[in-house]
Amino acid sequence: MASMTSLCSVVVAPQPPSSSASLRLTFKIPAKWVCSPPSTTYFGATSPKACYSRPTTNAGDHNWNRRGLMFTATLPFLLPLNDSFESVAVKAAESGNSEYKLLKDELRKVVPKGRAAGVLRLVFHDAGTFEANDNSGGMNGSIIYELERFENTGLKGPLKILEKAKSGVEAIQPVSWADLIAVAGAEAVSLCGGPTIPIALGRLDSKVPDPDGKLPQETLGASALKESFRRKGLSTQELVALTGAHTLGSKGFGDPDVFDNSYFKILFQKPWKSGGMSGMIGLPSDRALAEDEECLSWIAKYAENQNLFFEDFEKAYTKLVNSGAKWKSL
Repeated sequence: MASMTSLCSVVVAPQPPSSSASLRLTFKIPAKWVCSPPSTTYFGATSPKACYSRPTTNAGDHNWNRRGLMFTATLPFLLPLNDSFESVAVKAAESGNSEYKLLKDELRKVVPKGRAAGVLRLVFHDAGTFEANDNSGGMNGSIIYELERFENTGLKGPLKILEKAKSGVEAIQPVSWADLIAVAGAEAVSLCGGPTIPIALGRLDSKVPDPDGKLPQETLGASALKESFRRKGLSTQELVALTGAHTLGSKGFGDPDVFDNSYFKILFQKPWKSGGMSGMIGLPSDRALAEDEECLSWIAKYAENQNLFFEDFEKAYTKLVNSGAKWKSL
């Protein structure tokens, strides 16, 4: 990655006391900005209008779950910003913002626990097209043009669910697909008992599909997966944390409608080695991670400490839904 040439400037403009909206953020970003070196734990994604860094809040005791998140998708990263900007962005998303609340309310009306995994998979497949070397793809709503691709089989249903929420929101105000999908994934996590993940709004939708072939196959081995994620600016730790979303759904990792650390507890035991039906648990990529020493060390930590998993997933998810995003001023 290239070295950083400039930083984003942030203007925070509080609303008048009578306004129902919370803080609004105005972002100004140069046409080109650069990422930090691959050796660091924070990474950059070019955005001509805005950027938003991950929140630093802790997750606490939450639970959640998953369905077949075929998420062997590559996921990206974000330029590190200072803590004060992070905290302001979190407050802007979570405090009393009427727009944000409207999105969450409409999503809660249409997303049942049984469909949470599919909605979360939709997030991964939209944002997972991001490529750091040319800043292509990412969280831009282009998934609506990509549903006929083989890797997106099964995503028409989740998108149809979100269309209902979008109609409800747009009866009052416009909303981009990128914002709606990003918030929907966070709400799916929370609905199933996982951490509350605040999401900044203001993403612009792409008018064209992202390049094909950007989501790695679920048959990749651990080394190939780690290399793929490294190109996206993600560490092995972030790879493992994000893959923990596979605890949702019908792949054999505990209750399919509860988001918790069952994925890691079962993965650490490597039940497929006992043969029989246990061999059907998880995707090939899940089993590959458990055979890699570096990945297994994180699997063990998350199996032992659910709060740590939730904290790391929250941070990684926030990075994910800001990857490659183009922003408007709020």
